[in-house]
Amino acid sequence: MDEHGETDGPTSVYGRADELTAAGETVALVTVTRVDGSAPQDPGASMLVRADGSTEGTVGGGTVEERTRRAAVEAIEERTPRTERWELRPEGNTGMVCGGEMDVFINVIPGSQRLIVAGGGHIAQSLAPMAVELGYDVFVVDDREEYATDERFPDVEVAAADYDAGIESVGVTDNTAVVVATRSGHFDRIAAGEALQRGAYYVGLVASDTKAERVAEGLREDGVDEADFERFHSPVGLDLGGGDPADVALSILAELNRVRHGLAPGTVES
Repeated sequence: MDEHGETDGPTSVYGRADELTAAGETVALVTVTRVDGSAPQDPGASMLVRADGSTEGTVGGGTVEERTRRAAVEAIEERTPRTERWELRPEGNTGMVCGGEMDVFINVIPGSQRLIVAGGGHIAQSLAPMAVELGYDVFVVDDREEYATDERFPDVEVAAADYDAGIESVGVTDNTAVVVATRSGHFDRIAAGEALQRGAYYVGLVASDTKAERVAEGLREDGVDEADFERFHSPVGLDLGGGDPADVALSILAELNRVRHGLAPGTVES
């Protein structure tokens, strides 16, 4: 990467995409696939586009690159690849004067799925290994050092930290879900608020109806926007029967799986 933050070729663009998706971020890789006549880049030229619109690499600069960047951001939002054809002449769809045409393929590469569990109790001990089996990168945060240990949570990352600081340190991406199962409503409120404000696509709270309402009221007092409650699920989980920690963990992952794949959460536990 040079002093301007640009990558120096396709290999570094692809490597950067691997880094970002491994960290849970969904990106778009744009590749010039066809050129007819004069164009600012040859087939194979590539550009990485992130959800915030920032780019690395280039497909030619100017209007064609800006149009491509916007299309890539839309593709990330829609999670759908697409092909765009740009006409590089004054009367075409770019207004450029190269005189040719070029096609770009915008491939959306989803980031790894992340699950942060706030609270290292019995539910977390059942939930974490199940989530690993389903392909999530799992992180457990607890403010008690004796609960946030590798012995209690093998095969996942643990953080002994305050819930807000712990969630911040793990990092919330557009592919991050957070399940809140702390030891009190006070800490539930802190963890859920941090997760919502940082943009987790799913925030599930393990709680009774009464406790869930109390936490929600507290979140509103803390300034959480009403629209954000579409991502807040409590009481958490589908009603699958059973009440042991493993049953609860299964119900949470069943609901999360529905949300992850764009389906309605379904019937929650009463």
